[in-house]
Amino acid sequence: MRQLFMLFHAAAQPDLSVLTAPLRAANSALASWADAVHALPYRAARWCLQLPERIRVLTPRALAWLECKGVTARIKVFAPLLAAGLILPFCISEVEMGSTNYILVGADGPQIINGTPDFSASYQGLEILDDDSGRDAQLVLEAGQEIQVTHDGQTITATTRRETVANLLRRLDAQCSEEEMVVVDLTGSQPALTVTDTYTHDRSIVYSTDYETERVADPLMAKGTEEVVTAGQNGALTKTYRDTYQQGELVSTELVSTAVDEPVTEVVEYGTLVDEVSRDDRIQSVHYNDDGSGYLLFRSGATMSFSGRVTCEATAYSIGNWTASGRPTKVGNIAVDPSVFPYGTRFYIYTNDGYLVYGNAVAADCGTAIKGHKIDLWFESYDEACWFGRRDCTVFVLN
Repeated sequence: MRQLFMLFHAAAQPDLSVLTAPLRAANSALASWADAVHALPYRAARWCLQLPERIRVLTPRALAWLECKGVTARIKVFAPLLAAGLILPFCISEVEMGSTNYILVGADGPQIINGTPDFSASYQGLEILDDDSGRDAQLVLEAGQEIQVTHDGQTITATTRRETVANLLRRLDAQCSEEEMVVVDLTGSQPALTVTDTYTHDRSIVYSTDYETERVADPLMAKGTEEVVTAGQNGALTKTYRDTYQQGELVSTELVSTAVDEPVTEVVEYGTLVDEVSRDDRIQSVHYNDDGSGYLLFRSGATMSFSGRVTCEATAYSIGNWTASGRPTKVGNIAVDPSVFPYGTRFYIYTNDGYLVYGNAVAADCGTAIKGHKIDLWFESYDEACWFGRRDCTVFVLN
């Protein structure tokens, strides 16, 4: 029984040598591989030292063998194709586009370009192309310009090539970070570049204010005519705003100033002077000059100028068909002393007692009893003449 148990126990014990043999073999292989790797640089260096001699010995033989086998001709055919095959994937692969933000500052104000421009334009010293095939945004500078470049608070002068703005900044080691922008100032004779994280621009908006027109009556200007004595001028309300840009975006706008230019009122003088007024019109006011002349202002707004005013004794009459001057007899054609008031003299007459406004009259007739400041007023009927009789009248001698 004891022997049987020992026999069973011996059979149950594993043979560890079977398990460890592969491990020992692997360890030995790794050690050999490590030694080979360690020796590789030395072998490579030794091979490189021997390479010129090997090339000198093998080149004639290799070329002769390749020529004999026709390999050289095949290489001449397939080498360009192979090179094209290696280069083509790089050419057709997607080009990583630049993410620089540009702000173009021209006469019309700032214009933001994020990435690549979507328009083409030409400015003094700069050409913009709508082309996204290149890595840089196609803001192309003309060659030979001496332009100012500001970066990190320092300004330098750089001579441009025919290159993009981004390429110039790379040459100057002035690339902008993700928080910065490139401001391209186009308001001068040539572009100026500034790399900054904040850009402010002031812009003004002008609101026009219409002028008013004032019309002034000129009593000595003929009615129907007018003259501009003061030209009108529109006023202006100017508001100035300050725009702030960061990372290629407008982030704030504030009102910084307001200026007001008052409009200039246009003054137009228009004439009211007439030769006569209707008999229903009445004098509103009389305006005298120092020499006794002046003008009459009527309720209608019309005016008549006079050279003087006299008081005359007026007598009424209604006979006759023609006057001494050849004019027909009618209301307004009166008799005068021609030596005092020549024929054709114009008058405006009303009675001093308020009985009648005779109105406009013309010296057209005479009489033997009419001397000096005596006048005869013609009426259409005998009764009107009788009612009037003889009265003192105020007579304005019109111009």
